[in-house]
Amino acid sequence: MHDTWTVTAALRITRGGRKGFGPGVAQLLDGVRQSGSIRSTAAAMGMSYNKAWHILRACEDELGFALLERRTGGAHGGGARLTEQGQALLEHYEAFAKEAHAALEALLDKHLGGELDGK
Repeated sequence: MHDTWTVTAALRITRGGRKGFGPGVAQLLDGVRQSGSIRSTAAAMGMSYNKAWHILRACEDELGFALLERRTGGAHGGGARLTEQGQALLEHYEAFAKEAHAALEALLDKHLGGELDGK
């Protein structure tokens, strides 16, 4: 039995050579969207809280707007949730990535499908 050939690509959006947004930030935001926690999202990704925090702040600095609303701990605990702009950016990036990957699969088949299958 032969597996089907597929193509993968990490779709990073840059400006002037600087990282703007990409799959890592999208994964962090999706995790926060689901869990309400930067800490638990970072742990699930095998990343330190400090690294996740640094990645998110650097992205916010580059974009010029907040992706998350953060609540510090205390009697009721802390947490985070996506801002309206953060939610919109994540949804648009997810749609972009889905469409881009579909286009890449079509291009793979068109240009290399026969070659990869030995035809």
